[in-house]
Formats: sequence, C-alpha cells, structure tokens
Amino acid sequence: MLMIVQLLVFALGLAVAVPIQNYTQSPSQRDESSQWVSPHYYPTPQGGRLQDVWQEAYARAKAIVGQMTIVEKVNLTTGTGWQLDPCVGNTGSVPRFGIPNLCLQDGPLGVRFADFVTGYPSGLATGATFNKDLFLQRGQALGHEFNSKGVHIALGPAVGPLGVKARGGRNFEAFGSDPYLQGTAAAATIKGLQENNVMACVKHFIGNEQEKYRQPDDINPATNQTTKEAISANIPDRAMHELYLWPFADSVRAGVGSVMCSYNRVNNTYACENSYMMNHLLKEELGFQGFVVSDWGAQLSGVYSAISGLDMSMPGEVYGEWNTGTSFWGQNLTKAIYNETVPIERLDDMATRILAALYATNSFPTEDHLPNFSSWTTKEYGNKYYADNTTEIVKVNYNVDPSNDFTEDTALKVAEESIVLLKNENNTLPISPEKAKRLLLSGIAAGPDPIGYQCEDQSCTNGALFQGWGSGSVGSPKYQVTPFEEISYLARKNKMQFDYIRESYDLAQVTKVASDAHLSIVVVSAASGEGYITVDGNQGDRKNLTLWNNGDKLIETVAENCANTVVVVTSTGQINFEGFADHPNVTAIVWAGPLGDRSGTAIANILFGKANPSGHLPFTIAKTDDDYIPIETYSPSSGEPEDNHLVENDLLVDYRYFEEKNIEPRYAFGYGLSYNEYEVSNAKVSAAKKVDEELPEPATYLSEFSYQNAKDSKNPSDAFAPADLNRVNEYLYPYLDSNVTLKDGNYEYPDGYSTEQRTTPIQPGGGLGGNDALWEVAYKVEVDVQNLGNSTDKFVPQLYLKHPEDGKFETPIQLRGFEKVELSPGEKKTVEFELLRRDLSVWDTTRQSWIVESGTYEALIGVAVNDIKTSVLFTI
Repeated sequence: MLMIVQLLVFALGLAVAVPIQNYTQSPSQRDESSQWVSPHYYPTPQGGRLQDVWQEAYARAKAIVGQMTIVEKVNLTTGTGWQLDPCVGNTGSVPRFGIPNLCLQDGPLGVRFADFVTGYPSGLATGATFNKDLFLQRGQALGHEFNSKGVHIALGPAVGPLGVKARGGRNFEAFGSDPYLQGTAAAATIKGLQENNVMACVKHFIGNEQEKYRQPDDINPATNQTTKEAISANIPDRAMHELYLWPFADSVRAGVGSVMCSYNRVNNTYACENSYMMNHLLKEELGFQGFVVSDWGAQLSGVYSAISGLDMSMPGEVYGEWNTGTSFWGQNLTKAIYNETVPIERLDDMATRILAALYATNSFPTEDHLPNFSSWTTKEYGNKYYADNTTEIVKVNYNVDPSNDFTEDTALKVAEESIVLLKNENNTLPISPEKAKRLLLSGIAAGPDPIGYQCEDQSCTNGALFQGWGSGSVGSPKYQVTPFEEISYLARKNKMQFDYIRESYDLAQVTKVASDAHLSIVVVSAASGEGYITVDGNQGDRKNLTLWNNGDKLIETVAENCANTVVVVTSTGQINFEGFADHPNVTAIVWAGPLGDRSGTAIANILFGKANPSGHLPFTIAKTDDDYIPIETYSPSSGEPEDNHLVENDLLVDYRYFEEKNIEPRYAFGYGLSYNEYEVSNAKVSAAKKVDEELPEPATYLSEFSYQNAKDSKNPSDAFAPADLNRVNEYLYPYLDSNVTLKDGNYEYPDGYSTEQRTTPIQPGGGLGGNDALWEVAYKVEVDVQNLGNSTDKFVPQLYLKHPEDGKFETPIQLRGFEKVELSPGEKKTVEFELLRRDLSVWDTTRQSWIVESGTYEALIGVAVNDIKTSVLFTI
C-alpha cells in the first residue's frame, strides 16, 4: 500500500504526516486483494439537491449563507475549544444573523454534566423492550430535558457499536446486536428528540466496535509498545451495507440532522477523513442532507478531512492538545480558503448543511435559548469561560429541573419493560408472602456505592449498576434508586422478614442467613464503558464475561444454602451464565441492562408482580465465550492494528452466527419469558406492490447552486480580527493573523480528487436513506396472537425472514419485524407486519446496488429466533 505524506499547507507552521490510501479503482472494481483499503470518493455531494422535505430548510439556509463572510462560515464549522464555553462542544457564533454559539452535549442516556437531569435507561435496555411506542416516548422525554437545559444538539442516539463483540465497552449505549432493531429504535428516538426542537446526532460512524486501540498511542499488552495508528475496522462491502450501515440509513430516513464520525480507521482510513464513507456511502448513497461532526478530537487532518466530507470539528482542538489554541481548522481553515486549497464551495456546503439541519429539525436557537448549566463546575458562579480564569465571574448554573411527570413515568416504563425473565421454575416469580415469609437480599450490586455516584463519568462500580461509564453516561442525575431500597420497601409492605447482606467476599454470614431464608435474591453485575477510563483493568471493553465483585461465587454460595434462589443479573452486555443457569436451586433468573435512575424500582416491581416482565434479549447469550467475536488485542510491529474478526464473521453476527452454525445458545436473541402463555397462529401473507429484481432509477438531482457573494473577499485583511476584539485565552477564532503567510507549499490532493458534482444520483441513492423504492411496502404478513394466561400483559411476536435457498447470495436468517401487543386474559388480536422492499433486498457487490432475488421466501413468526411458532411462504 503506497503511503503518501501529506503537507497541510495551513497546519500551524508544522508538517503533519497523515496517511492517505492510494486507491484509484471505483468501488465496483474492488477485488479480494484490495478491499481493505477505502477508495477515494470526491467531491463531497452538495446538500440540498434532493427533491425532498429538506428543500424549505435549504432555501432558508442558503439565504443566510449567501450573505456570510468567510470567517462567519468558518466560525460555524469549528468548536471554540475544550472547557471554554458551557457545553462539551460549542461552535462559534454569527451575531450578525442572530446565531449564538451552538451547544452540543452528550449523550444517548440523558444530559451529561448537568444538574437535576434524568439518567434514562440505556440504549441496550431500551432495545430490550421491543416496544416502538416506548422508543419514541423515550426520545421525546430526552428531547424535553435537552431542550429545557438549553442544548441545541444532543449527541445521540448511538447505533455504533452495532454490538458485534460481547465484551465491547460501549455496547450499552446502542440498542442491541441487530441492525433492524437498532435502526427501528434509532429512528423513533431521533423523531422524539427532534419533535422537541433538539437536533439528534446519530453516532458513531462507523465500525467503532471496540475501545481497545480506538485511538493511536494505545499500549500493546503483548509488547508494552505504543501503537502508531488507531485500529482499522475492516468491513466487507456487503456486511457494511446489510449490517453496519443499515441503522444509519434508518436514521437518515427519519431526518436526523447530524452524524458523528468515529475515532477508528475503517478499511485503513480514519473515519473522519474517509471520503468513501462520508462522501460516497453517507452523503451520496444514503442522501444525508445534514452535517458530519467529528467525535471529540477524531479529526486528524485539515484539508484532507474537509474535502473528504467532514463539516464540523469538535471540540475544535487537535486531540490531546486541549486548551492550547491548536486546531486543524479555525483560522487555518480560513487560510485554506484564501489560498484556495479548500474550495470555497466546500466551505459554503459545510455552513449550509449546518444551518439547513438546524432549520429542518426546528432546532435553530433563539438568542435567549442558551445553556443554563455549566459542564465544568457545579458551582452557581464561575468564570464566564471556564478554562480562562482571567475572565469575569458570572452565574453559570441556574439549577433548572427539566423533569416532569411524563419524563419520570417514561423512564420507569422503559426500565420495567426492558427486564427479561430468563428462568422461572415453579412460578417462583412473582414473589408474594404466601410463597416466602423470610426474604434475603444479597450482593454489592443491590445497594448504593459507598462513595456515591458523583464519580468520574459513572465509573463507580461498587454498588448498583445504573449506567455504563464514559461520555455516554449522565454524570449528575437528580436521584438514583437501588434495588435494596425498593425491595426492602415492598418486603416491609408485604410484612415479610427481610435481611440484606452487602458483603460479597466474606460469605460466612451469607451462608448462615441464606439457609434460613424461604427465598433469596442475589443481585450481581458486570460493567463496561468508554476506553479513556480503566476500571479494575477493564479499559472500557471487559476483560472477560464473568460477574464482578465475586458475583459467581456469591450465587453459588446462596444457591447451595437456599432452595429458592432468584438471580438478578444487571450488566452492560452478555455475561457467562453457565455456572448457575442449570443449578436446581436457582429457580428464577432475570436480566436487566443499565436501567437508569429508576433501576431499583423497576427490578422490584417485576420481582413482586407490580409489573409483568415483557422484555426480550437484544443479543444472544452463548454457552461458551468462544462463540463470541473477540476483542482484537494484537498489534503488529508496524503499530497499525487491524480488526479482521469483522471480515472473518462477515454477515454472521450474533444470532446469524448461531443459526448458521447450528450452535445452541444458552439464551437466544429475542428470548424472554412472561407470567402468561400465548398462542401464535394463522400466518398469512399478501403482496402490496410488485417487486422487480433491480431498483428503479432515482429522481434526478436538482441543479447545483453557487453563491455569488461579494462578501467572499479575496483580500486576507478582511479576515483579520476586529480591532476591539477582547480575546479569551486559547479560544479558537476564525480570524487570520496580520502576519499570515497564505501559501506554504503545494498541496498534493489524493488520486481521483475532483470538484465536479454528479448530475444524477447513483442507483441505490437519490433519496433520504437511499433510493425511495427501498422504503416502499412490498408484502404484508398477518398473524393471530392470543393471551392464554390470567392477567393482562404485553407480548412481542417477532418476524424473521429466510431468503430463497437456491438464491445466488447466501443470506442468513434475519429479524424483519416485531410488534408489542397488550392483551387481556383470553384476548386475541391480529398483528400486521410490513415488509419493505429493503427488508427483502441483498447488496450486490458487483452491481453496487440492492437487488431482490427471485424465489421462495419464508416469513417465520415466533417468540425468539430459535423458537418459531408459525410461518408462511411467498414467492417472488
């Protein structure tokens, strides 16, 4: 692979070496020997050329950008610096047009670094509800709180990681290990956020499946040497489309305003300067009309990232050089525009995309809708610009409580409906005084952490699990309810004898009390998070899938001494159940993902029957850890680690692998018991629209536009700072220095670089989320479901699709529908599933488009991927 050293002509007086993959073939010409090198794709498609709902937003944006100066446009694209303005990310302002600093704030579980906010159930827990209504309601509740705190852009939801690695640190942020589930949940979340005038930012684009090596300068544990480059997620073309890109397409279709590119490399090019990923897949093929923002410090070049499709740099500085004023963009982007290294049309497109996204999502801020909190201090007063202690003291925290009955009720409902009942022998659950008078609760994970929960990004792990750790956590929730609090309350209310033993290592007292208990509840946990925090040797990703705090030994001890033991597993992903799943005295097991602030209430309500369990596993739980895709820890002597596990598994991710290899899991994807029995019957299918093998040609692009703007002065002095500017230390400004040298050398553009826009879309493109025909309903499947139990409950029939066995493409079984239905005792309902053309399609790597194969398909309806109750065939 030819490596070209790129000279950034505006890079801070320094020569910055950035690898560029020299690849001249088009995507359709790729062969086996070259597919792990991302091809170049230029130029960045100009936004606003689709005949869609964004047209009004683009018209308004163009009316403003056409009057902007170069420095005003640049100010929209570059963060002002870490810990200066109040949010984790802040753009510059454009006062002349009433545009304040835009506030970008984590995260997918709630408002990070803010007071009085709610820590919502994690994405993983939310996915486990399999409830589309709750997906939307949680998004609406999140949107209400972000809006109430003055946030303009919420950094969520997460659909990357896809959850292909059981030990992946940030799996808890996303919705589960299936692209259909992830995409459905993400689209609803985005709609809920943006209905509340808060722009969503879907992340991480793309291939961010592990924390280890996600950035350069990580430690290779085998050699103790630092790596030179971040890990490359090597993803085959078909898997990219059918798995990793799938939920991003749903997000674009839902109208998401922004997309965050990730730290890692993808097919050996960094995600935030990967023109194939950003220009081709996202903006051309998926028709994304919003803007791409870097993960914090994930921008590694100036010109290269700009022409590759990056639109906004956050938080502004070069990674690791926080509060130094060192940036690839800011004044350096202004310089690149004046020396014409970056075309003015690219800057125009960046600014237009940003403003159009604000208009399209109704999140364009008014001058009085500003953050009412500081991310950097809990004090009421502080420096106006936190990192510059010479600035004036002002009020920075206004103690605004954004919660209300709707937000609190939604948080609890999502938590309750996400809990999965895995085992319930002899109707151990729900608990009642008739079944058990003496109750023991044990486990560190049942009670509060001795040091509380105001620790670094929720990395407290010696108590109940509410969240994973990292930027995806909510740092200062208003309150958190442990299982101990609610279980002890319900035990007292039911006049039961109750004891709680927190100790999980010295088990003598547990042994004594468990032997006297009629029923014992053991609450155990396993946590993970983002890679910048290491907890007990777990660098974000988990080292293994055992329980924390001696949990496995605690379960064994209690079960050996109590014939009626209930195990509650709270974790950020899969754990190994083999030590206790078949223990005869473990009569009930429930699993809960990170449930947020109301975790204890939700768990207690399920255990005591105040709510019925209706959650289903959003991933597969294996019998042996070897059946999971491992974390890549190997790094070659070159210091450039590559993740080829994604290549080896290709399409066989999670349940697809188990089904294809005929491996029996411990608990299958979609599995979840109930306190009732159900019947599924009478499957029918009907055609809604004729489906041809190939997609129709998409609608033509609208005409390319350009700004005839006198403000785009060719005189660099027009970009000098105003004479009366009161500079803040290390703040990132767009202004040129008066002694600027515009041209330091000749910029060597990548092979194939062009500024000529396409006149027609590619076949799979041309619409939001891809060709509009992909989103048309092709078939409808109906099935009858009936509650055979004695209580009103919610039931989730799941539709899986099998492709023709004699087809050209080997396609594994895949989830293509689910509905959550409430049924009273004896009630029967007909459930309808819609199969879109997209759901039937496979990605043809030769034709570089989606096709529908002819043959006989089978729609299977069941209660888990390996528990099918009925099916129906149809032929295309």
